[in-house]
Amino acid sequence: MKQETFYGDDAQEVADAAEAFGRLVDRVGITEASRIRDQRDGATPKAITMREWIDRYLDKETGILAGVTDGTRKGYRVAADAYLLPRLGEIPVSQLDVEDVARWIVWMEQQPSSRRKGETLSAKTVKNHHATLSAILSAAAARGLRTGNPARGAKMVRTRKRRMTILTQSEFAVLLHFVRTEHQPFIMWLAGTGMRWGEATALTWGDIDRDAHPDHALVHIDKAWQKTEGGPMVLGPPKSDAGERTISVPHRLVTELGTPRRGDALVFPNGAGKPLWSGSFWPRVWSPAVASANDDAACTEAGLTPIGKMPTIHDLRHCHASWLIHAGRPLPYIQARLGHEKITTTVDTYGHLLPDAQEGDADAVALMMASVLPAPAEVPQIEG
Repeated sequence: MKQETFYGDDAQEVADAAEAFGRLVDRVGITEASRIRDQRDGATPKAITMREWIDRYLDKETGILAGVTDGTRKGYRVAADAYLLPRLGEIPVSQLDVEDVARWIVWMEQQPSSRRKGETLSAKTVKNHHATLSAILSAAAARGLRTGNPARGAKMVRTRKRRMTILTQSEFAVLLHFVRTEHQPFIMWLAGTGMRWGEATALTWGDIDRDAHPDHALVHIDKAWQKTEGGPMVLGPPKSDAGERTISVPHRLVTELGTPRRGDALVFPNGAGKPLWSGSFWPRVWSPAVASANDDAACTEAGLTPIGKMPTIHDLRHCHASWLIHAGRPLPYIQARLGHEKITTTVDTYGHLLPDAQEGDADAVALMMASVLPAPAEVPQIEG
């Protein structure tokens, strides 16, 4: 076993160093702890650690993260404590290198998920935390605390992205049948507007202009509930600047919401008058409805056909976009309605659903291969 020697000006300083090293061993193991200690020993006496720099980076008074909400800042703090500091906190900012980042990514990909029992963190979650680390290191480089950003361009395990689940209108009707009655208006609203969960649950009655037009109402979307890791939801702006938008909805959909209340009242409160929380809505309302919509016995009893699909709540947004596409609405209009910052997001997400594009591709292939493909069979004529 490797022997570690600790030095100091007095016995207390030596004891403190040994105790700090012991805590590091408990977190990362003796091999990694020794390597980190070697990095610290090789740094200049004034070099600050990642822990010290992250504290400064997240401190509101420094202004480094100017423009972010307190809730977002708190989320970064929780994420740093859980995923950055345990492995990287004791390394000097100036000494952290690409191998440190690579080892951290491998460790992250093995961490258990707090949402899905028995599974590890999703690739998207790892990617998000890596982006945070990269931003922290870029800020350090910009202030002369290190050279370059070793997190930029780091490789992560690629996983298959979950495909969106699109329901036809008839399949949606089956699912809606099994949603608890008091929550059916909310589910219809999500499918009928394409609003994100955080936007819809922040909607107040004053955001709905019923008198805007004889044929439809206007809905003004300018706020959304935002989750923070380990903290309460906070009310802030939508996901992007384009998220602040106004959309039209048919009066029949607004009527399903029931009797209007005062302008600052939530349109979709929970039983206690508070905002709906996805953490309880999913297991209590959504999952049972999806299960019943796929259950042969339950559907037979209701005279319905099982949908054979397992949509998420967010898939209702995809359903909305799909229905608009098949109704012939142009993608730029859909982009504006969904609040996408860039048209490329809309095209990348929903471009494959365009029926004209698919038909055009098939026609082009038929033309290119006309010399080798058999001639189309003649349609038999029915003798009358």
